[in-house]
Amino acid sequence: MNTLVIDIPSTEWMTSNQRYGHWAQKAKRTKAIRSRTAWLARSQHLTVPTPTIVAVQVHYPRNGNADPSNSAPAVKAALDGITDSGAWPDDNSKHVVEVSYRRGPKTGEKGLYRLTLTFISQHVTF
Repeated sequence: MNTLVIDIPSTEWMTSNQRYGHWAQKAKRTKAIRSRTAWLARSQHLTVPTPTIVAVQVHYPRNGNADPSNSAPAVKAALDGITDSGAWPDDNSKHVVEVSYRRGPKTGEKGLYRLTLTFISQHVTF
């Protein structure tokens, strides 16, 4: 199993419930997460055998109610960054067969979100 940990400041964090106003605001956040993830994956020489399951732990700055699956826009940008890094051929359904979301422990740092992506090899055909 490979793991990649991505720290994301609140100024770049994205959720399904956010309203960005102008489309460029969302594009700026997407690019930031995608670039940060690609850089991390390259620097760690990440390679992900496919097909794979991506287990996502979402870490929030504080305790309280949260819906980890609402982080899907941030996770999608991160998966695209992994593709940009060359760690896998693509993040389509042929290579990434499942993405699951779970809440992780709080980051403990105000304004800091964290995604822990764990890649689980999937060789069972359905």
